Amino acid sequence: MTTVKKMLLLLLQLVILYCISAFISLFAPDVFLLRYSSTFFLMAVSVALLLYFADHVIDHATRRFLVDIGELITVWVALRGAKYIAFTETEPIARTIWYLYYVPAMLIPLLSLFAALSVGREHWNLRPWLTRLSIGVTTLFILLFATNDLHQLAFHFHPGFEGWDSDYGRGPVFWLAYLWIFLLILGTFYILYHRCKLSSSRRLIWIPALPTAFGAVYLSLYAAGLWPRINGHYFGEFPETVCFVTAGIWLSLLCVGLIPSNAEYRKLFTLSSLGAQIADKDYQILYKSSNAAELSREQMSAKGSIFLNPNTRLHRKEVSGGYVYWQGDETELNRINAELKEVAERLAEESELLRLENELKQKRAQIETQTKTYDELATCVLPQSQKIAMLSASTGQTAEEFHANMQMVCLLATYIKRYANLFLLAKDHKEMEAGELWLAISESLKAVRELGIPTEGFSSFQGSISTNSLLNAYSLFQALLEQALPTLQGLQVIMNVQEIKLVLEGGRILLPADCNATLSEEEGTTYVSIPFGKAGEPT
Repeated sequence: MTTVKKMLLLLLQLVILYCISAFISLFAPDVFLLRYSSTFFLMAVSVALLLYFADHVIDHATRRFLVDIGELITVWVALRGAKYIAFTETEPIARTIWYLYYVPAMLIPLLSLFAALSVGREHWNLRPWLTRLSIGVTTLFILLFATNDLHQLAFHFHPGFEGWDSDYGRGPVFWLAYLWIFLLILGTFYILYHRCKLSSSRRLIWIPALPTAFGAVYLSLYAAGLWPRINGHYFGEFPETVCFVTAGIWLSLLCVGLIPSNAEYRKLFTLSSLGAQIADKDYQILYKSSNAAELSREQMSAKGSIFLNPNTRLHRKEVSGGYVYWQGDETELNRINAELKEVAERLAEESELLRLENELKQKRAQIETQTKTYDELATCVLPQSQKIAMLSASTGQTAEEFHANMQMVCLLATYIKRYANLFLLAKDHKEMEAGELWLAISESLKAVRELGIPTEGFSSFQGSISTNSLLNAYSLFQALLEQALPTLQGLQVIMNVQEIKLVLEGGRILLPADCNATLSEEEGTTYVSIPFGKAGEPT
C-alpha cells in the first residue's frame, strides 16, 4: 500500500472516531456512566495519541514537544469532562473552566511551531527576540481569555451572564487569537517544508494540509454559528474537534516523513537477513532478528568487533540507551584470502627478483640522465669555469691583485651557481616564474657591487616565462656583463614583462652576432635591450 493510501486511510479512521465521539455526545443515554462515555472515549484516544508520539518520534527535543502537545490534548479533554460532568450547575466555575479551554488551544500551535524548529535543531534559526515575542503574545492571549469576566473582550454576554453558555458574542481578542493560531500553524508548515530534504515527502505536504483546512473551515463556521446542529447541539464541540484536527495534522506529518520517525522499525529485525540485535545498557536484548546468534555477556561487553567463530565477526556500536550488534559473515572473504595467500607465496620470489631488476634499471637510468644533465650544464658554464681556473692559478701576485681576482671569481661562481639552479629547474618545467630570473640577476648585481661598481636593479615582471627564454636571457646578460667589466663604472638593470634593459656607464660592449638584443650609445652610456623569447645564446 502506498504512503498516500495509508495516510488517507488513517485520516478516514480519524474521521470515523470523530463521528463516533460526536454521536456519543449527542445521543448517549442519560444514565450514570453512559452519560460520560464521550469523555471516556476522548480520554482514551488522547492517551493513545500521547503514547504514539512518545514511541514513534526519534529526536529527543521533537519528541518532547509532541508529547507536550499530547498532554495538552489530554488536559483539554479532562477540562471538557469537568465542565460537563462536575460543574454543570456551578456557572462561575464552569465558565472559568471554559476559559481554560484556551490554555491548550493557544499552547498547542505554539508548541507545534517549536516542534518544527527542533527538527534538525542545530538549524534553530528563530531569533531570540522573536521566540520571546511568540511566547509573550501567546501568554497575553491566555491571560485575556482567563480574565474575560473583567473586560469581556474575548466573549461578551447579556447582563448577569444570562445564557452565557449558549448565547454570547465574540470580541476582538477572540478573532485576534484565531489569526495568531493561523499564523503559528502556517509557520509550522513553512519550516517543516523547507527543512525536509526528501522531495517525495515534500510533495505529500497536501495530506497534512487536509485536516488543517478542515480545522480552519470548522473554526470559521463554528464562530459564525453556521456549523451543523442536531437537537440544538453542534455536531462536534470545539474541544474534541480541535483535538482531532491536531492529531490528524501531526500523524500526517509523521507518516509522510516531514517529521523523522521510527515507525515500523521493529519489522527491520524480522525482514532483514542481517543478524542484528539491540540491547539496553544492562545488555538485556530488546530486539533480535531471527538469524542472530546467542551472545554471552562477555561477548556483548567486548570493545570493538570480535570473532564468534573463524567465519563470523560480531560488530558492536553504542547508541542512545544501549547497544546495537550485527554479525558479518566472512566465509567468502576467508576463502578468497586463503587463495590470495597461496598465490602470493608462489609469486613472492618472482616479484622480488622483478623488483630488484626494475630498481637496478631505474637507478641506471637516473644515473645516465643525471650524467647527461651535468655534462650539458658543464658545457654551458665552461667559459666561466675556465676563467675561474685561470684566476685561481694566479696566486703569485700582490695582495691587491689577489683580492681583485677573488672578487671576480665570486662573480663567476655566482653565475655558475645561479645558472645551474635555473638549468636544473628547467629540466622539470616548461615555464618558470620571472622571480627566479630576477633572483639570479640580483645576486649577480650584488657580486658586481663587491667589485666596487655601483649597481641598481628593479623588476616589475610578476608572471612566468619559458625556460629557454629565461636561460638564454641570463646567459646573454652574463656575457655582456663580463665584456663590459674592464671599463664599467655603473650598471642599472630593469626587468619588465617584455625585456631586460641594461644601462651601462663607461662599459664598452659588442653584441654577439646571432642574438636579437639591441644596443644604443649616448654620451658614454650604453643601453642594451634583451627581449624575452628572442635572445640567442651568446657567442
